Amino acid sequence: MAMDAVLRQLESRIEELVEAYGTSRQHEAELEAQVADLQNRIDSDSKAGERTKELEKQREELCKRLEKVLKKIDGTLAKEG
Repeated sequence: MAMDAVLRQLESRIEELVEAYGTSRQHEAELEAQVADLQNRIDSDSKAGERTKELEKQREELCKRLEKVLKKIDGTLAKEG
């Protein structure tokens, strides 16, 4: 009888472990999906950051060109005035 009780406990414990393993595999799959999503966000943010830097550089170049044009206009107006 004692052996029967030990076997039942062992079977119960095995079932618990199998269930816990299934739950952990499901959780692992969910975490992998979250990691993939976060990696996509990082990649997207990185691309957006690069684009922002590029646009900022273009803005600075346009600002310098505009300043040159305004100086020429101011110089021309000063000569006429």
